[in-house]
Amino acid sequence: MYKNQEKKPDIGVILLAAGSSTRMDGNDKIFMPIYSKPLLYYSLKEFNDSPHISSITVVFSETNHAYGMTYIESLNLKKVKSTCIGGPRRQDSVLNGLHALGKQDFVLIHDAARPCINQCVISRGVESVIQFDASIPVIPSTDTLRTLSDENFADKIVDRETIWITQTPQCFSYELILKALTATIDSVTDDAMLVQKLGVKIKTFKGSKSNIKVTTNDDIAMVKSIIKGKK
Repeated sequence: MYKNQEKKPDIGVILLAAGSSTRMDGNDKIFMPIYSKPLLYYSLKEFNDSPHISSITVVFSETNHAYGMTYIESLNLKKVKSTCIGGPRRQDSVLNGLHALGKQDFVLIHDAARPCINQCVISRGVESVIQFDASIPVIPSTDTLRTLSDENFADKIVDRETIWITQTPQCFSYELILKALTATIDSVTDDAMLVQKLGVKIKTFKGSKSNIKVTTNDDIAMVKSIIKGKK
C-alpha cells in the first residue's frame, strides 16, 4: 500500500509491442492501420492522456524497433520517455521495459494489441494498485465452458461463475514486479503469475468487454467498431 499521502505517486506504463503476430497472416498487427492510424496509436494515446500516468516506455521487437521509434517521435507525446527492444519471452520484454522506464512507484503493463483500453479501466487499475500493490483487470466469462476427453468427446461442464477472463493493464508496485521478474526462470504468459509465485495475493478490478486483444485478422473489424463508437 502506498504510504506517502503527501506526494502524488509516479506511475509508469510499459506498453508491450514486441509480439510476433504469428496468427495475423504475416502482418505486424501493431502497425496495422485502423482509421488511418496504426493500431499502436490508440493505447499509446489513451495512456498519454491519463492524468494518472507519469511516463511511458514502449517495448518493440528487434525488427520493428527502428520504425516504431521513428513513428513515436513523430507523435511528440510528452509522456513517452523511451523505447527498447524486447526479449525472447514476455517476462524478458517486461524486464527490459522496466529498466528503460526507470524507477517508479507503480507500473502498469499493457499489451499494445489491446487498442481499446479506456480511461475508466486505467483509473480503476491505478486506484486498486495504490491500495493493494498488485491488481489485474478481469471480466466474467459469458460462454458455456466444457472440458474434453482424451478422444475429444464432450466431457464436463465448467462452472463459469468461477471463471474470469484476465486482461491488461496488469498493475504492480515497481519493487514488487522487479522482484518477481528476477526471482524465477520459469516462462509465463501472464505477469501476475510471476507475482503469485512470490506468495503475493493479486487483487482484481473491473475490466471492460471492449478491451479486447487483437489476435487474428477477424478481431480488426470489432476493434474498428469500438473505436468508431468512441469518436
